[in-house]
Amino acid sequence: MSLDAARQAAPAAAVAALDGLVLHPVFSRHRPGSLDPLDQGDAREQWRHLGAAIGRDPLDLESHVQRVRLACAAPLTDFAFGALVDLFMALGPRGRSLRARLLEQAEAWLAPEDAHFLHAHLDAGLSRAVALPSAPGALFHPAVVGVARMVDHLRVAAAQLSAREQAISLLEHGDLDGARDLLEQALLDEPGDADVRDELLGIYRHSRDDAAKTAMAERLQARHGQLPAGWA
Repeated sequence: MSLDAARQAAPAAAVAALDGLVLHPVFSRHRPGSLDPLDQGDAREQWRHLGAAIGRDPLDLESHVQRVRLACAAPLTDFAFGALVDLFMALGPRGRSLRARLLEQAEAWLAPEDAHFLHAHLDAGLSRAVALPSAPGALFHPAVVGVARMVDHLRVAAAQLSAREQAISLLEHGDLDGARDLLEQALLDEPGDADVRDELLGIYRHSRDDAAKTAMAERLQARHGQLPAGWA
C-alpha cells in the first residue's frame, strides 16, 4: 500500500475501531453543528453541570442554549423561564435574534405573564436593575447581589443538608469548585459514602479534570491506605 493510500485509510480504520463504543455523556456534549441537549444521561445531572459551566463563564452561549432546550422537556419545564432569564441577563441587549428564537421555542412551557415579560424585554434585554418575577432555576437573579455573596448564601443555606445535597445545590447555582471541595472533604471523612463518591466522580467526568481526580486518589490512599469501592 502506498503512503498516500495508508493515510487515507487511517481515519476509516479509526472510525471502524470506535464503532459501537458507548461514550459517557460528557464526551458527547460538544457536537459540531448541534446545540441540542444530550439524548442520553440524566437530565437533572446535565442541568447541574450546564449551570456550573455558566457559573464559571456567564457568556458560555453553547451551555445557555443547551440549558434552555433541556428545560423544554420533562422533568425540567419549570425551569424554562429561569434558563431564559439567565440568557437575557448574560447578553443584555446583544443577541436579540438568538434570544427571540429560544423564547419562541420555549414559550409553550412558560406562564403567559412570564412570556409577556420576556417579549417586553427582547430589545433591551435584562439587567440587575430590572425587577424580576420569580424565576426558578435562574443563576443570575438580581435578588442575589454578587456572585461571592450568592455562593456564601448557598453554602450557609445548605449546611443542614447531606453532603451530596449540598453539592447539588451548589452545582445548580454554578459553584462547581465549591461542590467539588465539599464532596472531596466528605469522601475523605467517610470513604464508604457511595452517593458522595458517585457525585464527585461525576464532577470529574463532566469537567474533564483528570488531574483533580488523580490528586484526590492520592489523598484517599494516603489517609485510608486504599481507594473506596467503586472508584474508577
